Amino acid sequence: MHKIYSPRIFRTFTIVFMVCLCLLFNYLTQINFLNIELPKNNPEYNAKNAVGKVYNNNGELIYTLTSESAWQFPENNRLFMSQLHGIVYNESSGIIKYDLVSQDGWINYERKLGFLGKDAVLIVNNTNPSQIVKIYGDDINLDLNKNLFVSTENIKAIQNNSTITGRGFEYDRERQFLTIKSNVKIVYNQ
Repeated sequence: MHKIYSPRIFRTFTIVFMVCLCLLFNYLTQINFLNIELPKNNPEYNAKNAVGKVYNNNGELIYTLTSESAWQFPENNRLFMSQLHGIVYNESSGIIKYDLVSQDGWINYERKLGFLGKDAVLIVNNTNPSQIVKIYGDDINLDLNKNLFVSTENIKAIQNNSTITGRGFEYDRERQFLTIKSNVKIVYNQ
C-alpha cells in the first residue's frame, strides 16, 4: 500500500486553507461606517429623563431643557420631546425670560426655533412682577431670535387678575404686545 498521507502536503494544504479563510473573514468583516445610512423615519437616538443645558460662547446659560423622553431623527436639527419643560435665560443678566411647559414639542437650538404642542404654558417674565404674562394654549410656534410667539389655536392669557381668551394669537416680547386674532373675550379685574 502506498502512503497517501504526507505531512508536507497536509501542512501546505492547511496553510493555504487558513489563508483563504482569513482573507474571506477579513472581506466579510470590513464595515465602512461612512457608507452606512440610518433610516430617515426612525430616531437616531432616544433619551429618557433627558436634561440639557445650552451655553453661549461666553459660558452664560441660555437654555435649560428637561423632558420625560427626547429623540432626534437623522439629518434633522430638531430635538423632539415629550413632557418638556424649558427655561430661557437672558444672556446678559441670567434672569429667566421664558418658562415653557408642554406635553410635546420640539426645539431647534441652533436656529432658536421651537414648537409647543398640547397643553402648552408659556410664562413671559419681566422685571416688574405685575407684567408677567401667562399664556395657555396648544400648538405655539416659538421664534427666540425675534422673541415672537404665534398660534392659531384657542388661547387664554393671564396678567395680574385680568384674563383674555380668544382664537389665535401673536405675542411680541420686544414691543410687549399681545394680539388676539378672533373671538376675543376680556375679563378685567383690578
